[in-house]
Amino acid sequence: MTDQTFDPAAATARLQEAGRTAQLLVALPPDERPATVDDGYLVQTTVLAAGGEPVVGWKIAGASPRCLRGELPAVPLIGAVVPSRLVQAGATLAIHAGAPLTLEAEVAVSFARDVVPADEPFDHTMVDRVFAAIEVVRSRFVDRKAVGQPSFAADNVGFHALVCGDAVDLARTEPFLAPVEMRFNDEVIARSLQGDDRTQPFAALAFLWSEFARRGITIARGAVITTGTLTAPVDVTGPGLVEARVGGVRVALHLTAGV
Repeated sequence: MTDQTFDPAAATARLQEAGRTAQLLVALPPDERPATVDDGYLVQTTVLAAGGEPVVGWKIAGASPRCLRGELPAVPLIGAVVPSRLVQAGATLAIHAGAPLTLEAEVAVSFARDVVPADEPFDHTMVDRVFAAIEVVRSRFVDRKAVGQPSFAADNVGFHALVCGDAVDLARTEPFLAPVEMRFNDEVIARSLQGDDRTQPFAALAFLWSEFARRGITIARGAVITTGTLTAPVDVTGPGLVEARVGGVRVALHLTAGV
Protein backbone atom coordinates (compact mmCIF):
# COMPACT_ATOMS: atom_id res chain seq x y z
CA MET A 1 0.00 0.00 0.00
CA THR A 2 1.21 3.50 -0.84
CA ASP A 3 2.00 5.82 2.07
CA GLN A 4 -0.42 8.71 1.51
CA THR A 5 2.17 11.12 2.97
CA PHE A 6 4.99 10.02 0.65
CA ASP A 7 6.05 12.61 -1.93
CA PRO A 8 7.97 11.03 -4.85
CA ALA A 9 9.31 14.33 -6.24
CA ALA A 10 12.75 14.36 -4.59
CA ALA A 11 13.49 10.70 -5.35
CA THR A 12 12.27 11.21 -8.91
CA ALA A 13 14.62 14.15 -9.46
CA ARG A 14 17.57 12.27 -7.96
CA LEU A 15 17.00 9.16 -10.08
CA GLN A 16 16.55 11.28 -13.21
CA GLU A 17 19.86 13.02 -12.53
CA ALA A 18 21.60 9.70 -11.92
CA GLY A 19 20.25 8.44 -15.23
CA ARG A 20 21.49 11.53 -17.10
CA THR A 21 24.96 11.59 -15.57
CA ALA A 22 25.50 7.82 -15.21
CA GLN A 23 26.78 8.53 -11.69
CA LEU A 24 25.76 5.59 -9.54
CA LEU A 25 24.01 6.19 -6.23
CA VAL A 26 24.87 4.35 -3.03
CA ALA A 27 21.28 4.86 -1.85
CA LEU A 28 18.50 7.41 -1.81
CA PRO A 29 18.68 9.74 1.22
CA PRO A 30 16.44 8.53 4.06
CA ASP A 31 13.99 11.41 3.67
CA GLU A 32 13.54 10.63 -0.05
CA ARG A 33 13.49 6.86 0.21
CA PRO A 34 10.27 4.93 -0.50
CA ALA A 35 9.26 2.82 2.48
CA THR A 36 7.10 0.30 0.62
CA VAL A 37 7.16 -1.34 -2.79
CA ASP A 38 4.03 0.60 -3.75
CA ASP A 39 5.84 3.83 -2.84
CA GLY A 40 8.65 2.61 -5.07
CA TYR A 41 6.20 2.04 -7.92
CA LEU A 42 4.94 5.60 -7.43
CA VAL A 43 8.47 6.92 -7.94
CA GLN A 44 8.91 4.58 -10.92
CA THR A 45 5.76 6.01 -12.50
CA THR A 46 6.83 9.63 -12.01
CA VAL A 47 10.34 8.96 -13.37
CA LEU A 48 8.83 7.34 -16.46
CA ALA A 49 6.39 10.21 -16.95
CA ALA A 50 9.23 12.72 -16.71
CA GLY A 51 11.12 10.79 -19.39
CA GLY A 52 8.32 11.43 -21.87
CA GLU A 53 8.16 7.96 -23.43
CA PRO A 54 5.07 5.77 -23.39
CA VAL A 55 5.11 2.41 -21.65
CA VAL A 56 5.00 -0.36 -24.26
CA GLY A 57 5.57 -3.33 -21.99
CA TRP A 58 6.88 -4.60 -18.69
CA LYS A 59 9.55 -6.78 -17.12
CA ILE A 60 8.97 -9.23 -14.29
CA ALA A 61 11.84 -9.78 -11.87
CA GLY A 62 12.27 -12.43 -9.21
CA ALA A 63 9.14 -14.43 -10.01
CA SER A 64 10.62 -17.90 -9.64
CA PRO A 65 8.32 -20.56 -8.18
CA ARG A 66 10.20 -20.33 -4.85
CA CYS A 67 9.77 -16.58 -4.71
CA LEU A 68 6.11 -16.79 -5.70
CA ARG A 69 5.54 -19.21 -2.81
CA GLY A 70 7.09 -16.72 -0.37
CA GLU A 71 10.12 -18.87 0.40
CA LEU A 72 12.62 -16.05 -0.24
CA PRO A 73 13.02 -12.74 1.58
CA ALA A 74 12.40 -10.77 -1.62
CA VAL A 75 9.13 -10.41 -3.50
CA PRO A 76 8.72 -10.29 -7.29
CA LEU A 77 8.84 -6.82 -8.84
CA ILE A 78 7.62 -5.26 -12.09
CA GLY A 79 9.39 -2.64 -14.21
CA ALA A 80 8.31 -0.82 -17.36
CA VAL A 81 9.63 -1.09 -20.92
CA VAL A 82 9.83 2.02 -23.13
CA PRO A 83 10.24 2.15 -26.95
CA SER A 84 13.84 3.38 -27.00
CA ARG A 85 14.86 0.39 -24.90
CA LEU A 86 13.01 -2.27 -26.90
CA VAL A 87 15.35 -3.55 -29.62
CA GLN A 88 15.54 -6.44 -32.05
CA ALA A 89 18.09 -9.25 -32.09
CA GLY A 90 21.41 -8.18 -33.56
CA ALA A 91 21.10 -4.65 -32.19
CA THR A 92 24.05 -2.75 -30.75
CA LEU A 93 24.19 -1.23 -27.26
CA ALA A 94 26.98 0.78 -25.67
CA ILE A 95 28.81 -0.44 -22.59
CA HIS A 96 30.80 2.10 -20.58
CA ALA A 97 33.93 1.61 -18.51
CA GLY A 98 33.09 1.10 -14.86
CA ALA A 99 29.42 0.42 -15.60
CA PRO A 100 28.93 -3.33 -16.10
CA LEU A 101 25.75 -4.64 -17.66
CA THR A 102 23.87 -7.59 -16.19
CA LEU A 103 22.53 -10.09 -18.73
CA GLU A 104 19.59 -12.47 -18.36
CA ALA A 105 18.15 -14.98 -20.83
CA GLU A 106 14.37 -14.84 -20.75
CA VAL A 107 11.12 -15.74 -22.47
CA ALA A 108 8.90 -12.81 -23.45
CA VAL A 109 5.38 -12.54 -24.85
CA SER A 110 3.35 -9.99 -26.79
CA PHE A 111 -0.40 -9.51 -26.54
CA ALA A 112 -2.89 -9.91 -29.38
CA ARG A 113 -5.46 -7.48 -27.98
CA ASP A 114 -6.16 -5.00 -25.21
CA VAL A 115 -6.81 -6.76 -21.91
CA VAL A 116 -7.92 -5.55 -18.49
CA PRO A 117 -6.59 -7.91 -15.79
CA ALA A 118 -9.10 -6.59 -13.24
CA ASP A 119 -11.97 -7.66 -15.50
CA GLU A 120 -10.85 -10.92 -17.10
CA PRO A 121 -8.68 -13.88 -16.14
CA PHE A 122 -5.51 -14.61 -18.05
CA ASP A 123 -5.95 -16.87 -21.05
CA HIS A 124 -3.14 -18.14 -23.29
CA THR A 125 -5.12 -17.07 -26.37
CA MET A 126 -4.49 -13.43 -25.38
CA VAL A 127 -0.83 -13.98 -26.33
CA ASP A 128 0.04 -13.85 -30.01
CA ARG A 129 3.80 -14.42 -29.80
CA VAL A 130 6.27 -16.05 -27.43
CA PHE A 131 9.94 -15.36 -28.08
CA ALA A 132 13.44 -15.61 -26.65
CA ALA A 133 14.87 -12.41 -25.22
CA ILE A 134 17.84 -10.93 -23.43
CA GLU A 135 17.14 -8.48 -20.66
CA VAL A 136 19.93 -6.02 -19.97
CA VAL A 137 19.96 -4.65 -16.42
CA ARG A 138 21.82 -1.50 -15.39
CA SER A 139 20.76 -0.07 -12.07
CA ARG A 140 21.28 3.52 -10.99
CA PHE A 141 22.59 2.09 -7.69
CA VAL A 142 26.07 0.79 -6.92
CA ASP A 143 24.51 -2.32 -5.35
CA ARG A 144 20.89 -2.80 -6.35
CA LYS A 145 20.44 -5.63 -3.85
CA ALA A 146 21.66 -3.56 -0.90
CA VAL A 147 19.22 -0.65 -1.31
CA GLY A 148 16.07 -2.66 -0.65
CA GLN A 149 13.15 -3.53 -2.85
CA PRO A 150 11.22 -0.24 -2.59
CA SER A 151 14.22 1.69 -3.93
CA PHE A 152 14.87 -0.94 -6.60
CA ALA A 153 11.23 -0.67 -7.70
CA ALA A 154 11.72 3.11 -7.90
CA ASP A 155 14.74 2.47 -10.15
CA ASN A 156 12.41 0.70 -12.62
CA VAL A 157 13.84 -2.58 -11.33
CA GLY A 158 17.12 -1.78 -13.07
CA PHE A 159 15.66 -2.11 -16.56
CA HIS A 160 18.06 -0.99 -19.31
CA ALA A 161 17.02 -2.81 -22.50
CA LEU A 162 15.09 -5.78 -23.86
CA VAL A 163 16.43 -7.58 -26.92
CA CYS A 164 13.71 -9.49 -28.80
CA GLY A 165 14.75 -12.68 -30.57
CA ASP A 166 13.29 -15.63 -32.43
CA ALA A 167 9.77 -16.86 -31.82
CA VAL A 168 8.88 -19.96 -29.83
CA ASP A 169 6.04 -22.18 -31.06
CA LEU A 170 3.09 -21.58 -28.72
CA ALA A 171 2.13 -25.25 -29.01
CA ARG A 172 5.46 -26.38 -27.54
CA THR A 173 6.46 -26.25 -23.88
CA GLU A 174 9.94 -27.72 -24.43
CA PRO A 175 11.72 -24.32 -24.71
CA PHE A 176 10.45 -23.46 -21.23
CA LEU A 177 12.24 -26.52 -19.83
CA ALA A 178 15.18 -26.87 -22.22
CA PRO A 179 18.78 -26.07 -21.31
CA VAL A 180 19.57 -22.36 -21.56
CA GLU A 181 22.95 -20.68 -22.01
CA MET A 182 24.26 -17.14 -22.06
CA ARG A 183 27.38 -16.75 -24.19
CA PHE A 184 29.85 -13.89 -24.47
CA ASN A 185 32.25 -14.00 -27.42
CA ASP A 186 31.19 -17.65 -27.80
CA GLU A 187 32.18 -18.57 -24.24
CA VAL A 188 29.45 -19.85 -21.93
CA ILE A 189 29.15 -17.39 -19.03
CA ALA A 190 25.84 -18.53 -17.51
CA ARG A 191 23.67 -21.62 -17.61
CA SER A 192 20.11 -22.55 -16.71
CA LEU A 193 18.78 -21.99 -13.25
CA GLN A 194 17.48 -25.27 -11.88
CA GLY A 195 14.23 -26.48 -10.37
CA ASP A 196 12.10 -23.92 -8.59
CA ASP A 197 14.78 -21.23 -8.94
CA ARG A 198 14.05 -21.08 -12.67
CA THR A 199 11.23 -18.84 -13.86
CA GLN A 200 8.15 -20.54 -15.26
CA PRO A 201 6.89 -17.93 -17.76
CA PHE A 202 3.15 -18.42 -17.38
CA ALA A 203 3.37 -18.61 -13.58
CA ALA A 204 5.23 -15.29 -13.67
CA LEU A 205 2.50 -13.86 -15.90
CA ALA A 206 -0.10 -14.97 -13.36
CA PHE A 207 1.72 -12.90 -10.73
CA LEU A 208 1.76 -9.87 -13.02
CA TRP A 209 -1.92 -10.40 -13.73
CA SER A 210 -2.87 -10.24 -10.08
CA GLU A 211 -0.66 -7.18 -9.52
CA PHE A 212 -2.15 -5.34 -12.49
CA ALA A 213 -5.65 -6.20 -11.35
CA ARG A 214 -4.80 -4.74 -7.94
CA ARG A 215 -3.20 -1.62 -9.41
CA GLY A 216 -5.77 -1.06 -12.17
CA ILE A 217 -3.31 -1.34 -15.07
CA THR A 218 -4.47 -2.21 -18.60
CA ILE A 219 -2.32 -4.15 -21.08
CA ALA A 220 -2.54 -2.74 -24.61
CA ARG A 221 -2.52 -4.74 -27.82
CA GLY A 222 1.09 -5.33 -28.85
CA ALA A 223 2.49 -4.84 -25.35
CA VAL A 224 5.58 -6.93 -24.60
CA ILE A 225 6.16 -8.61 -21.24
CA THR A 226 9.39 -10.39 -20.40
CA THR A 227 8.79 -12.97 -17.72
CA GLY A 228 12.04 -13.26 -15.78
CA THR A 229 15.41 -14.90 -16.03
CA LEU A 230 16.04 -18.52 -16.96
CA THR A 231 19.78 -18.20 -16.31
CA ALA A 232 21.83 -16.99 -13.39
CA PRO A 233 22.26 -13.22 -13.94
CA VAL A 234 25.79 -12.46 -15.11
CA ASP A 235 27.76 -9.22 -15.49
CA VAL A 236 29.89 -8.22 -18.47
CA THR A 237 32.29 -5.29 -18.37
CA GLY A 238 33.45 -4.79 -21.96
CA PRO A 239 32.45 -4.95 -25.63
CA GLY A 240 31.66 -8.20 -27.40
CA LEU A 241 28.99 -10.45 -28.85
CA VAL A 242 26.28 -11.70 -26.49
CA GLU A 243 24.08 -14.66 -27.42
CA ALA A 244 21.34 -16.33 -25.41
CA ARG A 245 20.26 -19.84 -26.38
CA VAL A 246 16.90 -21.07 -25.15
CA GLY A 247 16.75 -24.62 -26.41
CA GLY A 248 17.05 -24.22 -30.18
CA VAL A 249 16.01 -20.57 -30.12
CA ARG A 250 18.68 -17.86 -30.18
CA VAL A 251 18.96 -14.11 -29.66
CA ALA A 252 22.10 -12.01 -30.11
CA LEU A 253 23.28 -8.57 -28.99
CA HIS A 254 26.41 -6.58 -29.86
CA LEU A 255 28.05 -4.52 -27.11
CA THR A 256 30.37 -1.70 -28.19
CA ALA A 257 32.58 0.55 -26.10
CA GLY A 258 30.77 3.74 -25.13
CA VAL A 259 32.39 7.14 -25.32
